[in-house]
Amino acid sequence: MWTQKNVNKHNEFARFVIRATDGELGTVDDFYFDDDSWAVRYLTVQTGGWLDQRRVLISPISIIHADWQAKRLDVALTKKQVENSPDVDTHRPISRQHEAEYLGYYGYPYYWGGVNLWGPTFYPAGWAFH
Repeated sequence: MWTQKNVNKHNEFARFVIRATDGELGTVDDFYFDDDSWAVRYLTVQTGGWLDQRRVLISPISIIHADWQAKRLDVALTKKQVENSPDVDTHRPISRQHEAEYLGYYGYPYYWGGVNLWGPTFYPAGWAFH
């Protein structure tokens, strides 16, 4: 079960820029939390004009660097990958089927197969994809 949390102006992540390897994707809009563990499973990103205002999900697995002063998160994704990612209605709960499709598209393993918050690892950075 997921809980969507709106980012507001008082949150540290409000309006953080998400930068792909080939340019800016957009800004953090919402989070999806795991109701049981309160782990942030996804960031919802407002893409702005380059992708017709589409909102997309970005997994913390893809974050490779955080610049807190610049309010920017760099991800190991390209704009084309995000553009072609599976459509997810970010205004509705995410089903396990949609999540499996999303994770499969990016080549990420399922985190629900292990004993830790991220499967066999404690943190999303524990996956060796970068």
